[in-house]
Amino acid sequence: VENTSYSGDGLGQNHNGLITVASSFAAGSMAGTVDNANEVDVLASAATQIQINQEGEAEPNFIFMNPIDVYKMKSLKVSASDRRYVERVQMVGSNLLMDGIRIIESTLVTAGKYLIGDFNKAISVQRSAIKFDIGVENDDFTKNLRTILAEWRGATIVKNNDRSALIYGDFATDKAALETT
Repeated sequence: VENTSYSGDGLGQNHNGLITVASSFAAGSMAGTVDNANEVDVLASAATQIQINQEGEAEPNFIFMNPIDVYKMKSLKVSASDRRYVERVQMVGSNLLMDGIRIIESTLVTAGKYLIGDFNKAISVQRSAIKFDIGVENDDFTKNLRTILAEWRGATIVKNNDRSALIYGDFATDKAALETT
């Protein structure tokens, strides 16, 4: 359920996953404006894109990133000569935040990719609870075999008007779009 809610292709029994319905990163008027663009710049730009696209009706509350990218972001220095860590990335209690937006580490996210958004706009609904059936057919009893069927019915929903409240992007591509020329 978790995997298909994140990346399902909408075919057959699969949900339309969040990355399938999310908008793509678009630098827009921020293109070519950042010197030495890094992951923090990309995420800040994506958060701004959400606020602009949703006309203030959405506020990014979570960022999903691969643990490798989170490590890289935690290790990010201001510059080669200024060895201070980027101050916009903070650990508050057990939560890692960037500009107040909580970062969630997940191996579901491919390294180099990210998903940021207002996840109040994404709804997971359950039509029926998990159902387990255990069956014994033919000579299964004498061979000590059982057939197990597990079934769950539900969906992940993001309304068409709210799809721009989620942005799925690629750090390398998006850094290049922001980079000054």
